[in-house]
Amino acid sequence: MTLSTQFLTILTMIAGGVFLGAGIHTFRRFEVYWKKRVIFSYFIEICFWLLQTLILFFLLYLVNQGELRFYILIALVCGFAMFKGLLENMYQRVLEKIIQTSISIYHFFYRLVQAVIVRPLKWMISTIIAILLWTWGVILWIVLLLLKVVWYPISIIFKIIWRLLPKNAKKYLTQTGGFYSKIKNTLRKWWKYILSKRG
Repeated sequence: MTLSTQFLTILTMIAGGVFLGAGIHTFRRFEVYWKKRVIFSYFIEICFWLLQTLILFFLLYLVNQGELRFYILIALVCGFAMFKGLLENMYQRVLEKIIQTSISIYHFFYRLVQAVIVRPLKWMISTIIAILLWTWGVILWIVLLLLKVVWYPISIIFKIIWRLLPKNAKKYLTQTGGFYSKIKNTLRKWWKYILSKRG
């Protein structure tokens, strides 16, 4: 490994240490959202450290084909210490600003979608339902009106026929009607009894 390669490796690992510190700080900032979920917390922790290891090894592979040296670990620790001592406070302010900006953008687009899509869609659906109900009411009213109009002359015809019937026929029909009414009432009583036993 040449001297220039070693120097580049040290600079890269210092930058990698800074990156690692920023990554850990960011990870701890969002950890509160899943910390109570124990299994998921362990899973995300393992994934985070595997990802950091892969990124650092990839950087090392780019500069010196992945050769490990003791000074590489020293450079990594120095970069991490540099972040903790000099850059952490500034990075925290920048990170919070980014988070707040992202939240503001999210709320803006959420309100925009609500105003442009969701509310008009709800209003449209409510209007369609109201129109359908009104139409159904009008149709029902027309049907009932037609039935009344049709039934009125029929009822008059039945009254005339009833008056023209002989007394014996009227008596027979009255008895028959009473018989069917009794059957109907008996069936209703039995049905209520069955339902009460099932309950």
